[in-house]
Amino acid sequence: IDGAFNFLPDNPKVQTIIKADASVPSVSAASIIAKVARDQYMARLVADYPDYGFERHVGYGTALHLEKLKLYGICDLHRRSFKPISALMKVKPYGPN
Repeated sequence: IDGAFNFLPDNPKVQTIIKADASVPSVSAASIIAKVARDQYMARLVADYPDYGFERHVGYGTALHLEKLKLYGICDLHRRSFKPISALMKVKPYGPN
């Protein structure tokens, strides 16, 4: 697992390695596949959430992402533990009322 936290503590074959994506070829490949899949998923979200620009910032905390959050508030997709999201929790959620 890339990182220090073992999400599979009951599996004796699991090893955690900080920055494994830079040193373990299979983890590097998995990281690339995951990013491509996530980018494709974020691009599909545009149909339901056109105002957020998900296809451009793909969910990363870029200036564009933060700008869209300030303009439109949070939606049900936003991770509440992300600091900028928790700061905006008082802003009305996206969508008609």
